[in-house]
Amino acid sequence: MGTAQFVQRTITPDARLAAEIALRMTGHAPATVRRFSTGARHYVFEAAFAARPPVVVRIGDRSAHAEMAGAVYLSRLLRPRGVPLPATLAEDVQADFPWVVLERLAGTDLGAVMTTLSAAQLDRIAAGVARAQEITATAGSAGRYGYAVRPELAPHAAWPEVLTANLERSRQRIASAGLFDVGLIGRVEARVAAMRMALAAIRPIAFLHDTTARNVIVAPDGELSGIVDVDDLCFGDPRYPAALTMAVLMAYGGPVAYVSSWLRHAGQADDTLFALYVAQFLVDLMSEHGQAFNGNALPSDPAARQSLHGAFDTVMARLQG
Repeated sequence: MGTAQFVQRTITPDARLAAEIALRMTGHAPATVRRFSTGARHYVFEAAFAARPPVVVRIGDRSAHAEMAGAVYLSRLLRPRGVPLPATLAEDVQADFPWVVLERLAGTDLGAVMTTLSAAQLDRIAAGVARAQEITATAGSAGRYGYAVRPELAPHAAWPEVLTANLERSRQRIASAGLFDVGLIGRVEARVAAMRMALAAIRPIAFLHDTTARNVIVAPDGELSGIVDVDDLCFGDPRYPAALTMAVLMAYGGPVAYVSSWLRHAGQADDTLFALYVAQFLVDLMSEHGQAFNGNALPSDPAARQSLHGAFDTVMARLQG
C-alpha cells in the first residue's frame, strides 16, 4: 500500500505510517518503530532494522508543510557550513502529512546523560554548541526579529516585541491550566519595561533557539553527536537559547556550569539581560504544566512546581537587587 493511500485512513501520524515511510524509503521493513516522547510539535519516530542502520522519521500534521519545508531548507543551508545536523535521506514536504527521513545520530539527548558526564566532556559539548551557533549567525539578518526560516520573514520590528509575545503565550497557557499564578507574568513584564532601552539595542542575529538539554545529541562516548529538530531560526540576542537551558537546569536540576561554559566559549555575558531571559523562560516552563503537546504531556506534580517557583524567586531577586 502506498503512503498516499495509507494517509487517507490515518487521523494523526502514527507508528504504522512511520513504518510505511521507512519501508518505502529504505527498501527494508523496520523491525521496530518507537516514538520519541519529547516532541512538542511533530511526530518523531525511530525506525530500527535488522540489517541496516536506524533512521528517524519526522512527520508533521496537516498544518506543518511550511515547517517541514523550513527544516529541509535549513539543513541544506547550515549542514554544509558545519552545523552538525543529521543528513536528510528523503523527504516529501507536500504529502498530506509532510515528512522527512533523517540519519539517526548516535546517542541521546544531553538532558538524559549530562549528570553522568565529566566537567571536561560538558565543556567540549558546550564549545560545540557555541560553534554551531556561531556558524548559524552567518545566515544573515534583514533587521527583523523573532522566529522564522529566513531573516526577511521574521515577524517583529524590535527585540522587546519577541519577549512580549512569548510572555503573552505563557499568560494564556498558565490561565488555561490554573496551576500557577498569572501574576508572575506581570512581574517579568515590569522588568521588560524597565530594561526596554537595553533590549531595543540588541541586533537581530540568527541562532538555533532550541539547543537546550533536548535536541543536543550526545554520543555514547560522551562527545557531541549533533543537533536535531531545526525547523526555523530565531533572530535577536543569541544568548536566548543559553538562557532557556539555564532555566531548565535551575528548575529541574542539572549542572548549570554547562551554561557558564557555553557563554564563555561564545564570548557572551551573564548580565541582567541574560537573567531577564532566564526569568521569562521560567514562566514559559510553568506554562507547559497542564498542557499536552501532540499527546506528549509534561508530568506536573507539586514538587516540580515548587522547584520552578524557587528558581523564579532566585532570578527575580537578582533582577530586583
